[in-house]
Amino acid sequence: MKRPVVKALFGSLALVHVLFFQFGIANQYDPHVYPSIGPFIEGWYARLTDTSTPQSFGVLFGRVLPKPTAERKKSIPLTYVAIVCSAGDQAPFVVAEAFPDPDHISVTVDGGMPVTENPDNRSPANFRWAADPYGSFNVTAESTVFNFTIGDKSLAGSFGAPVPWGPVGQGPEGWLSNLPFIPLHWFVYSLSTFGDYTWESRGDGLTIHGNARMHQEKNWGDGFPPSWIWMQGVDSSGSTVFAGTFGVLKFLGYLSITAHLFGYRDYGADVELDFRPDNSISRMTADGCNGVARIEVLSFWYKVIVEARAPPATLQKCLRGPTEYGFQKVLVESFMATVDIAVYKRGYFSYHLMDMKSFEGAAIEFGGEELCEHNPCTAEL
Repeated sequence: MKRPVVKALFGSLALVHVLFFQFGIANQYDPHVYPSIGPFIEGWYARLTDTSTPQSFGVLFGRVLPKPTAERKKSIPLTYVAIVCSAGDQAPFVVAEAFPDPDHISVTVDGGMPVTENPDNRSPANFRWAADPYGSFNVTAESTVFNFTIGDKSLAGSFGAPVPWGPVGQGPEGWLSNLPFIPLHWFVYSLSTFGDYTWESRGDGLTIHGNARMHQEKNWGDGFPPSWIWMQGVDSSGSTVFAGTFGVLKFLGYLSITAHLFGYRDYGADVELDFRPDNSISRMTADGCNGVARIEVLSFWYKVIVEARAPPATLQKCLRGPTEYGFQKVLVESFMATVDIAVYKRGYFSYHLMDMKSFEGAAIEFGGEELCEHNPCTAEL
């Protein structure tokens, strides 16, 4: 009499298995189709960490379809391109930013075709995002090539194939990315793509050329959340990397829920760990004024303790992030953070240390309500 129940249970599990592997492998780095009514944001970010010096660089670009409301100030830009340089030694960010005319932005896929459907579950990334006259960002399965010039600053790079977060395009959210009510998505395309870059500042007569490891990611959804901390780091060889975001998501416009996504890879020690709300819990204490954060992530088998600190002097430059109203100054970021990570595995009676790494020149970002209350960025919150 119980066989039909067992058969039904087996069938349900098989269906879950098929759905997981059908939808969990999607590569979401390609452009999405914008809805007819906002809010909807889509933005790409790449951070370059020089392999032999403390210098770091960044490039970010995107567009916002704003929330249809009279509350939005027309002065808030809806498009954005920025290139960033951090020279190390507690030097502040150098940021060159532009707000392209939407009519001068071209987003194409598969060698020049218009974006008519969302990224699928089979195809590798293949798109070009260009903003005239500032430059372009080109991605194929084998390479990422970009070149942006804003004012007297320029950043160009040529990088190889991605080092993906997971198999066949799986990102930090795993199967959770398919839930229809997630207000903001975060996809990491590559943890440490290797390549070369050139930064030029013609006003200073400065040219920097070197090799770097590039972290590549993308956000899309309603807009950045009310509160968050983001961090990322890689060693010079690319053998140990991490990336994570911790904060509060707002569902249905009023329901706030704490969430976390964190990944740690030590390829030499064969350690590859992913933490999400469906498999772990997290606790965080942070102080944006002093540039410190402590995070503990706990799953059934593992415990990870992350301790991050950045010189407060490197967290003074207001940066823009995509909100439901446009690109607003809602965050600060440092490329001079020190991040210590300890990984413990559950034993019979307690956890035991299985891996420990310290990352210099890591990135940490404080956004929204995690900003220091004395920071001028808070004026736009």
